[in-house]
Amino acid sequence: MKKIISVSMAIIMLLQVCVFAFADFNVSKLTKPEWDVLYDSLKDDNTLPMLCVGANESEVGLCWHADKDTAVAQVRLADNAEMNKAKIFEGETTESENDEQVVCRVTITGLEENSTYYYQWYTDNGWSESCKYETKSFGNHKALVIGDIQIGGQTESTEVQSQNGYTWNSVLVEALSKNPDASFMLSAGDNTSTGKTAAEWQTLLMPEALRGLPLALAIGNHDKKGMMYNYYTNMPNEYYGEYFEGLDRDFWFRHGDVLYLVFDACSPAAADHMAMAKEAVEANPDAKWRIGVMHQALFGPGYSVLDPETSILLNAVFSPIFDSYDLDLVINGHSHLQGRSHFIYESTVVGKAESGETYTDPFGTVYLNTNAICDQNSFGASSMYTAYSFFDNDVTTYTTLEFEDDTLKIETRRGDNSELLDSLTLKKTKDFNDNGILQKLHRFIYKFVEFLGIVYQKIDNVVVKIRGGHF
Repeated sequence: MKKIISVSMAIIMLLQVCVFAFADFNVSKLTKPEWDVLYDSLKDDNTLPMLCVGANESEVGLCWHADKDTAVAQVRLADNAEMNKAKIFEGETTESENDEQVVCRVTITGLEENSTYYYQWYTDNGWSESCKYETKSFGNHKALVIGDIQIGGQTESTEVQSQNGYTWNSVLVEALSKNPDASFMLSAGDNTSTGKTAAEWQTLLMPEALRGLPLALAIGNHDKKGMMYNYYTNMPNEYYGEYFEGLDRDFWFRHGDVLYLVFDACSPAAADHMAMAKEAVEANPDAKWRIGVMHQALFGPGYSVLDPETSILLNAVFSPIFDSYDLDLVINGHSHLQGRSHFIYESTVVGKAESGETYTDPFGTVYLNTNAICDQNSFGASSMYTAYSFFDNDVTTYTTLEFEDDTLKIETRRGDNSELLDSLTLKKTKDFNDNGILQKLHRFIYKFVEFLGIVYQKIDNVVVKIRGGHF
């Protein structure tokens, strides 16, 4: 009897822990067979929604596919699961990648902080099930960072897709169970593998946690092998510029005191990248922090420092933008290696950024490189820029950015057990100076880079055609 009571109490305590840990997200620790059942039930569909970050913390976007003949771009929002007194938000429909469906996009506005909402989108069968979305603090907040999800494995094999989805779901569950206060997720690109199939996006969107976690997805070179990104996202403040072509676009958004600038690093259109940064900064002069996101790793561990396209050409395009606008942190992916730089300015280490330390008003930018979720194979070594590196390719990782008043805490953990691997804390007491002599000089000299960017773009277009796509 004592053993029975002890076991019963242990089960009750375990359930209490699970309920507490997963209070803010609908996340399930699925076994591989359980995931396979879920995958098989959804793989032939193409209507799962993506919840996207809004232009500011009071907004979120929704994007989904629907039958062309019955599609209605509407979302309704309520403070109860029964959807009583729901408010309807209207959006727009645009063409999709196939002839049978259209893409529906709706933006929900007027959200309040630390509130619980339920939403539904209009499906081929009427209103969907109600999904819970809980806003967090609009001031202090936490962002989850993941890179190179790379669903697909460059094959249309359903077995590979299912395995990728299981890995992706497992990392999400681990990260969100330990960080239920995360407001949204940033991806450094390569969200898919071939960039050409709906199945990759369907698998990417299968985890239930994503119904309550807004995404901000940068474009990676694998995404750019096709045009699918164009039909599955609803990012805010998208900037298409004067020289961008095809899938090219940047975007930005604001959350609390933080301005996030997301660049399409696969486009060499330097003038457009600088123009987007200028637009975002001038629209948010009171932002305390500036965070950049782009795919290719300028100063990360691995082969990127040896790759002329990244270390010379992309460095020339992007580093002056980051230096000119004093970005605090830039998030990268691409090399499939977790790592972090010291403080960098003009491609030079201008200050140490040792793990576990706190730095007040540091000069220069920290570059954080993310590991891959579904394709960890890579190689690399530390360079003079490297402050921290993690070369275990068989282990997934995730990073959190926690903003509290004048402090940014950056923590990187294992994706299987959340063991702390690296941390860095930045404190800020000074405002940005966007009109200093150095800043103006950078922008003046950058006019030459903008011209070279146009030339580089023409050459890149030829190379991409010869290759048959981006690599």
